[in-house]
Amino acid sequence: MRVLLLATLVNAFGNGAYLTTSVLFLTTVAGLSPATIAIGLSAGAAAGVLAMTPLGYLADRYGPRRLSILAMVVLAGAYTALLGVHSAVPFTLLSCVIAVATALAKGANGALAAGAVPATERLRMRARMRSLTNAGMGIGTLAGSGPLLIQGHAGYVVILLANALTFLAAALLLTRAPQVPPQVTPAGGPRLVALRDRAFLSFAALDGLLTSTYNDLLGLGLPLWLATRAHAPLWLISVALVINTAGCVLLQVRMAGGVSGLAAARRSALRGSLVVALSCAVIAAGSDRSPLLAGTLIGLAAVIHVLGEVWLSTGSWGIVFELAPPWAQGQYQGAYFAGRGLGDMVAPPLVTACVLGLHGYGWLLLGLLFAGGGLLYGPVTRWAAATRPTVPAEEAPRPDQPMVTVPPGQGD
Repeated sequence: MRVLLLATLVNAFGNGAYLTTSVLFLTTVAGLSPATIAIGLSAGAAAGVLAMTPLGYLADRYGPRRLSILAMVVLAGAYTALLGVHSAVPFTLLSCVIAVATALAKGANGALAAGAVPATERLRMRARMRSLTNAGMGIGTLAGSGPLLIQGHAGYVVILLANALTFLAAALLLTRAPQVPPQVTPAGGPRLVALRDRAFLSFAALDGLLTSTYNDLLGLGLPLWLATRAHAPLWLISVALVINTAGCVLLQVRMAGGVSGLAAARRSALRGSLVVALSCAVIAAGSDRSPLLAGTLIGLAAVIHVLGEVWLSTGSWGIVFELAPPWAQGQYQGAYFAGRGLGDMVAPPLVTACVLGLHGYGWLLLGLLFAGGGLLYGPVTRWAAATRPTVPAEEAPRPDQPMVTVPPGQGD
């Protein structure tokens, strides 16, 4: 699966570079207002959430490699088409196309990672993908900072086109990835079984809220905190984000090594939630302290936060892989990412309200959210395991074998 990992790295590099300059491109080159950008991105986010599970089903039905390649090609074309956008309606439509294609890529790549390696290696494979995603995003962010120094329209356009090229490069790489054969829904069962699995949807909503919130703690909550309440320099934001990125790159695969089975994944998610809760309490302790003490506590909180993030994300993936039927990995991955999408809608206003409205007590409230949410992983995943969709034994693939077919000429 080195091909899939390399495609992940290339794609993450392009995304990181584009995200650095995206707002400036849209406002200066495309000439869009902030309100237009916000409306278009919100419409796209809603379209992506609605499309996640059905597109995951298509990845199962027609093979995730084929659908992943299709998604990459569509994304390359959609980002290139942004060069011709100068008004609200075309931007909103393209935002929806990008969001839907991204949803397809997430579901297809998840199914490809699940089906192309043995069940015992799925979690480590997913951890490697996330580690490389963080590394690629970090390197891409540095590359995208060049146009920010020049502040020229041409630089923003170059970054946009470079991002589109990385999608094409990823699609080309994926043509050499192993094929996971199309999966057939068992006779008599619903096609979109994930949408009927209330227990799994409850897990996806819970995990989506916690995951989106811990992502916003450092990217949104900490900057607001430093700007309004903490007596510490703003450059600590960069320090915290560097600690987070480096920790995810260096620790993700190592931390995934000891997690096997649903019980272990559940414990990892609980441990991660409690550790993230501790990081919130440490940040709260820095309220109205001296700059040195506040800065020390924020640095300590960033280290604690990344440990909790790695444990929590590892547990989440393990739970998804364990609960999804072998013939529905794509749509269950889609339902999981739909939960993330809903969390992305809730987390920003939640974190902002807590940090700006409640100050230090807001951080403690966020900590209680993680502690309480972590404790819910146990009953929710036990419920999901007890109501897991089943398939006749003669129709199910062996769990210890990867569902891979190798195209002729690629066996070596």
